[in-house]
Amino acid sequence: MWIVRFILLGLFITQVCVGSIFLSRRKQYEKLFENRLVNLAIVVVYLLLCILMTGLPSDPDVFTPPTFFVEPVVRIGYSVIGLVLIGLAVLFWGVAVRQRKALGGQDVKEGLLTSGLYRYFRHPIYASIIWMSLGLALALGTWDGLLMFPAIFLVNAAEAFFEERYDVGVRFSSQYGEYRKRTRMFGPLWVWASLAGVLLAVAWATSLL
Repeated sequence: MWIVRFILLGLFITQVCVGSIFLSRRKQYEKLFENRLVNLAIVVVYLLLCILMTGLPSDPDVFTPPTFFVEPVVRIGYSVIGLVLIGLAVLFWGVAVRQRKALGGQDVKEGLLTSGLYRYFRHPIYASIIWMSLGLALALGTWDGLLMFPAIFLVNAAEAFFEERYDVGVRFSSQYGEYRKRTRMFGPLWVWASLAGVLLAVAWATSLL
């Protein structure tokens, strides 16, 4: 399965790199960016790549999961956390898309979004995709999927960076600098610290049993 995962990761990176090239020439490809069906197809492929990389079955012969990960208490706890993360991710994604009133690379007619979820997350949609990927790996108990999570996080961060550099950061240059200072890319640090704390607490709980 790792060969498949690496192929998927290569496709994922390729999609982001190709997208950044088109994004840097947005005016030239304006009709493409405003085509809803094209954007829908790109978003679906993007989501599928993230989901498959974390959701495919693990291969214990390649990377043996640590002892705590296969403990029943941890498995139940991580499965619950994973399902909660998936639910939050779907909710966040839906709210962010509704607030944006656009899909994928489509232009936001209202201009730069800095309210609602965008007050706390510069990229709530990518944050939700990251949560969904992590949640799926936890819910299914795929250790290999968890090992792929850092790569998924970094590629999503790269995609968000390219959007800021070639798109919103250029079109809203007078506003974006200040917005970037007060709002983190994927939300407040306490959100991620809390998630890490919960995962560590569940793993630590096995040492008390």
